[in-house]
Amino acid sequence: MAKRAKKTGHKVSKVERDAPAPSLERAARDTPRARPGMRLVGYCKACRCFVELDKSLADPHGHRRRDMAIIMELPVDKPIYHIPQFNWGAFLMPPIWGAGHGQVFAVVVYPMWLMVDNLLWEAIHGQASMLLAALALAGTLAFMFFYARMANYVGYMRVLTTMSPDEYCAAERKWTIACAGVAVLMAVFATWYNLAVRV
Repeated sequence: MAKRAKKTGHKVSKVERDAPAPSLERAARDTPRARPGMRLVGYCKACRCFVELDKSLADPHGHRRRDMAIIMELPVDKPIYHIPQFNWGAFLMPPIWGAGHGQVFAVVVYPMWLMVDNLLWEAIHGQASMLLAALALAGTLAFMFFYARMANYVGYMRVLTTMSPDEYCAAERKWTIACAGVAVLMAVFATWYNLAVRV
């Protein structure tokens, strides 16, 4: 190291000189290994799904260990966990789903809905631009779609110490049914209000 430092002009300190060189053996010891009869799977932040891991903790898509939010053991004969990449409950009713999953900021969708409703009503009655109403609707739907795409990752990471992936998915099915019911009721009320009261 001293020779290399002389060539580059870098002065080697005592700490650097005495520091142990990187050890492949130590890195191998730090890499988790599955017990007999088990295999390693990871919840990939990039894929937002569970993936099989090889000995270097890489998945079939080329993502590395740093991309794994969690790594766990799974029996070799048990199918890999599956968490959907899209959450319909979060898409249909972001404010309610978000509040129930510690994401209170999702209530911002309420004023967005009111704005879109007003713009559409005014555009239909010739009081506002139809293009502006369409852009507002498209932007709101895009936000809801993006939120629903990230919801299961954020939602499961919040409860991973208390619920298995299967238990989380079972709970989310109930949330989807509840949010769908509320969404239908709100759509019916908004339609009635615009046709019977607002006209």
